[in-house]
Amino acid sequence: MIIDNNSYFCKFIEYIIKLMEAIVKFFRRRAINAFQKHKKTCILPDIGKYPTIAILLDEEQFKRYKDIERTLTKLFVMKRYTFIVLVNSLPKDVMQTDRYYFIRKEDFNFWGLMKLEKKESLISLSFDMVVDFSKSSDADYAHSYIMTLINNTFRVTFGSTCPSLYDMVIDSKRDDDILDKIEILRNYLSMLLGRR
Repeated sequence: MIIDNNSYFCKFIEYIIKLMEAIVKFFRRRAINAFQKHKKTCILPDIGKYPTIAILLDEEQFKRYKDIERTLTKLFVMKRYTFIVLVNSLPKDVMQTDRYYFIRKEDFNFWGLMKLEKKESLISLSFDMVVDFSKSSDADYAHSYIMTLINNTFRVTFGSTCPSLYDMVIDSKRDDDILDKIEILRNYLSMLLGRR
């Protein structure tokens, strides 16, 4: 039996896929809206007092994690930093530790929300600041949804589909180099704190 692309079966499968994507977006958007109703007042972290920082990255960006770590440690004096990375599969050369936290598609349930065990694990992490450097368009609201689960006092993005989730939105091109963005962030925080 040959199925051509115009058959009712193919159209039905495409319809089901689009329906599932819409359902995932609905539930994530609902979680984001619930978070926004109860969003806490932001507290600007004093970058001179050893803040804890989480960095949200895409899988492609994480390939440069050593360069990013070098730049972060050069520009910020931190107590702790953690990379939170959305990946398709776990990297073979990096182990998940308190410094590298990987989130896979399997960590989400049928409705697109994070499975309970992974959600509790993510909520248990606490940071002074979370920076979303992700380049993805966040069409399915995955990054925005993850941002609602991370316990922190200050959120920064360089462009997002949900800017109201963040305390600081820095207008930057999505294709700007991440190392330049780290330096830009440092400069903005220094200016806000009255330092040079």
